[in-house]
Amino acid sequence: MNREMLEEHSASRQILIPSMAVYGLATFAVDLMFLVSAKALFDGNGGASLPAIILGILGFAVTFELIAGIRDFRTQPKMLEGEAGRIWKKSKVLFFGRQDYLLVNGKVFEVSPITATELQPGQRVAICHWPHTSRVITLQRIVDS
Repeated sequence: MNREMLEEHSASRQILIPSMAVYGLATFAVDLMFLVSAKALFDGNGGASLPAIILGILGFAVTFELIAGIRDFRTQPKMLEGEAGRIWKKSKVLFFGRQDYLLVNGKVFEVSPITATELQPGQRVAICHWPHTSRVITLQRIVDS
């Protein structure tokens, strides 16, 4: 069996630091705004309920991503071999930022558009990735010779 490299990124932990910094600042800002709106809600301002709900959901999402990045920073990359199940495109936030996704053994990975066009469902792949954020380090197509 031969392996054909389709995607390669740095395996260094340093690649995780910028996303952890962004999610850390976003977590701080959103959680602070949530606390302000929750305090206003508890002080009797009924109009603060919608911002409190929206900021609570958003705060949970960014905190979850921050924790996943911190957990990846403390572990080693994992290797996964399997069959490419499904490949699709989806917007990341509302209608902005189209992203390609790959499903392998029940795990979803973000891949580059070039990788998404070169892969077909059913092909065997080997993916080295960070386990909690599912960031791809290397993606190889396994070709039977």
